[in-house]
Amino acid sequence: MKHVVKLPKDISYNNLLAYVKKKVDAAKGKVNADIRLSYKDGTMSLDIVDDDDVHYFIHDVCGQKDQAQKLFISINSEIRSFIAFMRPLIIIDAAHLKGKYKGTNLLAVGMDGNNQIIPIATGVCQGETGESWTLLLRKLRECIGVVPGLAIISDRHQSIIQACNTVFHENFHGSCCRHLMMNCNLKGDLVRYLFWKSCKAYSVEAFESKMKQLRAKRPHAVKKLEEVGFDKWSRAYCPANRYNYLTSNSAESINALTRLVRKVPITMLMEYYRRLLQDWYCQRREKYIDAPELELTDWASMKVQRRMYKSENWEVRGIALCAVYQVIDHHNSHIVDFLKRECSCRQWQLSGLPCGHVCAVCRSEGLTNCNQWALPWFTKTNLKGTYHEMVFPLPDERNWHNPGNLPKLKPPAMVKQQSGRPKNKDRFPSKNEEPISKQCGRCGCKSHTREACMQPLPKSGNGKQPFDCSGVRKRKSAIEREVIIESNPGNETEVMNNPNMEVDEEYFENGRIYADWEDLDWFGQPSENHYGVDEVGIGEASSSGINLNSYPESLTPYHLDDFQFTSNFN
Repeated sequence: MKHVVKLPKDISYNNLLAYVKKKVDAAKGKVNADIRLSYKDGTMSLDIVDDDDVHYFIHDVCGQKDQAQKLFISINSEIRSFIAFMRPLIIIDAAHLKGKYKGTNLLAVGMDGNNQIIPIATGVCQGETGESWTLLLRKLRECIGVVPGLAIISDRHQSIIQACNTVFHENFHGSCCRHLMMNCNLKGDLVRYLFWKSCKAYSVEAFESKMKQLRAKRPHAVKKLEEVGFDKWSRAYCPANRYNYLTSNSAESINALTRLVRKVPITMLMEYYRRLLQDWYCQRREKYIDAPELELTDWASMKVQRRMYKSENWEVRGIALCAVYQVIDHHNSHIVDFLKRECSCRQWQLSGLPCGHVCAVCRSEGLTNCNQWALPWFTKTNLKGTYHEMVFPLPDERNWHNPGNLPKLKPPAMVKQQSGRPKNKDRFPSKNEEPISKQCGRCGCKSHTREACMQPLPKSGNGKQPFDCSGVRKRKSAIEREVIIESNPGNETEVMNNPNMEVDEEYFENGRIYADWEDLDWFGQPSENHYGVDEVGIGEASSSGINLNSYPESLTPYHLDDFQFTSNFN
């Protein structure tokens, strides 16, 4: 059932939301109104939808010219999941719209117990201003209410600082250490190492030790860090709990995910967020539906397991049995108080997971695990509850009831031009300018680039991908190259062995190595020499006209079987 509100001509658009809620209250007998903004034929329409499963909070502030300027959307499922089962942590960021109608996409995300990102709220406005952020945070506060221990992480944009001081003045607002590092122009491996060690230090003594070394190398940067305030970015001086999150990379990841979707109209962008949540909720619900109760999530269990291994040789001495213990590690001595759920290293309190000293005490007392000392956010019980609800799609637009007299809102107009040089993709080429053709660096195809290449990677002799010990793919590998020169009648082969030769893996990622890769002609007839690779596409030309199983007869081909890999991954 749908209730349509007809707006009078003389209504003030500043009181639009209050007027609509009043009409819906009289029509449905409810105070909570579901307001939907639809876009069609170059105009925007405002109507009311009675759907409890897909509950939208949308707030429009229109100017005198009936042009939409601000939009806020949040779904009930994610709001209830955030309040009941997730850490009280919100990471916010903004990204520019790239479509016909410019603007800024505001975003607020949270993190579940398995360190997975969940968008909580999003909005669209003309620019990243204090008024826009204040509106989004104020509407977000109406949705989540008062959350004890709430922490907000963002960059140091002045509009965000102003909005947080206005709306969440009683909560902690921390700065992103990554943005702060770039603003202070900290370059060099040693300098960045000292900076991140200072950010991650739990004790004041460790923080001051690293800052002293950093001050000797970058005094101007340290002065700027002092002006920002150590309490805004360091763990040691943080007056509240920022739950071990130092950056706003989670919101940046969602912005990177929507980099192409931000070119489409606003309503399609909002529908993309809804569909993204629908897919994530469905997949993760099925993944954790049979998860045991009271166990830690995979991410939290991995963290605790590493601390267990790290503390296996630490000495434990009792002060009060089953209450207070002294743990001596390789560097310091710390006190673990189970009654207060505190450790003097402060890692247990700030992360919510047992630190190495707690793990050492649990091992000395003969406990099989220390899951009981982790906060409930990291249990699989809360993880299952996070994705318990379902996110339903919107009904088909053809089934919407449109009386034809809905108020028309004009598309948004940019009052202020976006910062930065606009990208001109249809410029006229200069005189004598030759077009640059893009070519894939892996397979040589001109129809795509290396980032979009879907050709299979080679496998080593043991059937595994050639990765190094840290899990990163090696770009160069030392191999023994055996080049067949000529076979004599006695079936003897003369070879040239050069075990120290290094060959870039890009030259054989598709199954063959050529003497001159640059002069390779990729087009030809399929080869009958089928070798041991995936059976998909063998002996057949690909859809792009490239045949990876053929080579020109004028060049000397080399096969992967002619090379022997050395398994030296030290």
